[in-house]
Amino acid sequence: MSQDSRPVNASNASPNRRPSVTVYNRLVRDKMPEIIEAMGNIAVYQILDDTAFRDALLSTISRSAAQFSETESLESLADLLDCIDIWLEMNDLTMEEVEKARAERVKRCGNFHQKMFLEVVADGASSDALQLREFRC
Repeated sequence: MSQDSRPVNASNASPNRRPSVTVYNRLVRDKMPEIIEAMGNIAVYQILDDTAFRDALLSTISRSAAQFSETESLESLADLLDCIDIWLEMNDLTMEEVEKARAERVKRCGNFHQKMFLEVVADGASSDALQLREFRC
């Protein structure tokens, strides 16, 4: 967290500087309130019930996937995998079950090794799709 987003209390407030509050409204790792407070800031948080946690976790999975897509960083990928592990745990699933489903999907649909990018699907009677395909070949 940058210096500019640190809340200012009465003891260190200057007359020219307004206190700063940053609203996150998102799921964070367990040690974050402790880390924030060690920096001299105030962390306001709540412990979620199972339903709210599930919703927040799914939102975090989406945000982590988007962040990984933008940065391709190992840290972003680690966040995504941590969230997936927690989701599996919440749903009494294991990574072995995911691997089994993955293997079945690869057997049924293939993998991504050929780098195929599907553009159009049309019924066999459509000549428009054939024209598109011929144009791209």
